[in-house]
Amino acid sequence: MDSTDRRRAELVTTRALALEGRDPRASSGELTRLRRGVFVNSETWRSAGHDERYLMRVSAVLETRRVDAVLCNVSAGVVWGLPIVGPHHGAVHLVAPERSGVRSKNGVTWHYEPVADEETVEHDGFLVTSFRRTVVDLVRALPFAAAVAVVDVALGAATMHPHHPALAGVSREHLLEAIEAIPGRRGVRSARIAVAFGDPRSGSPGESVSRANMHLLGYPAPELQVAFPRPGGGRDIVDFDWPEFGVFGEFDGRGKYVRPEYLKGRTTAEAVLLEKERENRVRHHRPFGARWDWTAAVRPPLLDAELRRAGLRPLRERR
Repeated sequence: MDSTDRRRAELVTTRALALEGRDPRASSGELTRLRRGVFVNSETWRSAGHDERYLMRVSAVLETRRVDAVLCNVSAGVVWGLPIVGPHHGAVHLVAPERSGVRSKNGVTWHYEPVADEETVEHDGFLVTSFRRTVVDLVRALPFAAAVAVVDVALGAATMHPHHPALAGVSREHLLEAIEAIPGRRGVRSARIAVAFGDPRSGSPGESVSRANMHLLGYPAPELQVAFPRPGGGRDIVDFDWPEFGVFGEFDGRGKYVRPEYLKGRTTAEAVLLEKERENRVRHHRPFGARWDWTAAVRPPLLDAELRRAGLRPLRERR
């Protein structure tokens, strides 16, 4: 059973409950309501991650549709495994049928822009806008830093998501071609800027958002994923490097110290110690370093303070 079949198998409708002689009101502790007439096992809901919960909501919306609907914008982005940074996971986004009079309500946002037949594909069991169309729609709609996170992943050789295999990326030229093909539409200018700024070397959405906010703050552009040789062999890679200022930078997501895929059998304490040893080696090459987490990455004033503590200054202050 694939991930979509599993998600839909976990959904329970009022009709199915009635056939079993069950009352959803009497099962309130066992079931979590996703929308009117659709529920999911409460334990399944509690154990699910952020994206998985959102996809359950998507499946619940589709369960109540009389005809197949095409997911777009944020909803298609989550299905494709693109990073959606910020509070954008609330509504389910669908392509409105041509000349339809449907209105956005009850957690469903309809999009009226035309979608060509070749821009509709099936992926992970869902009908969605194509990968390229989804990227273009997102970078037109999202704030700059969040749009850059999408572009960085899209420009990479592949995207990874826990619910589907690796996907081929898309070139900058193809994204720009798609944007130029829709002149005059909302967000085209900001989309063009985000695509031009994108860099597939970014190691994570947190690094992408950090780099975008550094740019907005006016800091010099860093080099990305720079490797320093270790005395005993091997190398240490830093997220950001400003060699002319003797400064390196690291985005530290919490997952590095708690998620099994990052810990690789180590305890959190061991991971922290190894990271400290790595930083000490890097400081032989760059004496000053800045380290920040998601809280600072998405809040420019906090990121600005961290960079200043490491000795960096915006370009306008160096003139």
